[in-house]
Amino acid sequence: MSNAIGIVAVLLSFLILAMASRQIGALFARFRLPLISGFLFTGILVGPFVLGLLPKGVGEELRFVDEISLAIIAFAAGAELYLRELRSRMKSILWVTAGNVIAIPLVVAVVLFLLSGWLPYLEAMPVAARAAVAALAGTILIARSPSSAIAIINELRARGPFTQMVLGVTMITDVLVIALFAVNSSVVDALLSNLPFDLQFVGILLLEIAIEVGLGYLVGRLLALIMARHAGQWGKGTLLVIIGFGVFTAAHAVRDFSAAYLPFEL
Repeated sequence: MSNAIGIVAVLLSFLILAMASRQIGALFARFRLPLISGFLFTGILVGPFVLGLLPKGVGEELRFVDEISLAIIAFAAGAELYLRELRSRMKSILWVTAGNVIAIPLVVAVVLFLLSGWLPYLEAMPVAARAAVAALAGTILIARSPSSAIAIINELRARGPFTQMVLGVTMITDVLVIALFAVNSSVVDALLSNLPFDLQFVGILLLEIAIEVGLGYLVGRLLALIMARHAGQWGKGTLLVIIGFGVFTAAHAVRDFSAAYLPFEL
């Protein structure tokens, strides 16, 4: 009972701070800064490292808000893409995406690995572990922020070829970084666990990717079926949010199940 009361109290505090961030964002807008700058500033200000209005462990208690928000961001980002406009700029989008996916991880991984001997949290690690951390950091830094891009585009009512290219690059890069992270994290697990890079490891990796692609396709078909129905916008929106949240919940369940009952973790 006390745990439930604590979660409700944290949620109410979060809602109040979220409303306050809107006002602070409007204040930032007077100085010709995006609203999202005010939102980020508010989060830093009320977090555990400045004012401490939200305690350090509150992130885990608000995890469901994070997962619902990610689902909404993904749907909103997809809704901003217009295939007819993207086709005419696909060549430019692919060139920029390729540059991001190739250059960023290479530069970050090499620089971080070279500096690892002077970084306190890496210098004590063996060479294989340093390489694993550097590779993982390079992959993570490929990711862009669809929420920031959409927020600024909507606020400025931006339209045109550059806007469509930015959205296209952001979305394609995010799709690629998920696949790259899945591959990279499996390789990193093998490096840190001293597992051999043999055919069994490659087979497990390919099986994991195939399962993820298959489940993603099924979810996509389900979403298309829901959107094709003649139902109210509120009903469709509620179902989409539930499905989005369910994807994250199912992902956690599959990972826990595979770790407990399978010789590998999905």
